[in-house]
Amino acid sequence: MGKVTGTIKSIPTRIFDFFAPLQTLVFLFPFLGFFFFHVWQGLEKARLQRFIHERTVTKEDLKRKNDELKIGIVSYTSAERIETLYRRTYQFLPISLGNRTVTIELPPIPDKQNTKP
Repeated sequence: MGKVTGTIKSIPTRIFDFFAPLQTLVFLFPFLGFFFFHVWQGLEKARLQRFIHERTVTKEDLKRKNDELKIGIVSYTSAERIETLYRRTYQFLPISLGNRTVTIELPPIPDKQNTKP
């Protein structure tokens, strides 16, 4: 029975000796974890900033195209242009009041970022 108690008592010592080389990792793990978290956070922040920049550029491009389309609509539907086309088509016949086209301009679309409730 003396031998059995001797081996039972030495089990914690054997476990400690087995994990002794890993003891430095136990102390370094929080620092390594903080370092890798910090690096990951920086990479994620850079990725999100690039995403936001791309979307901002796309938004500005779409706003510019929208303004160009509005200008095109106004120029192609202006009363003067329609009247000129009418006169060319019908060989300068006088325009009666019923055939006159009146155009109106729609108010601009409000920007959701500028109007906060």
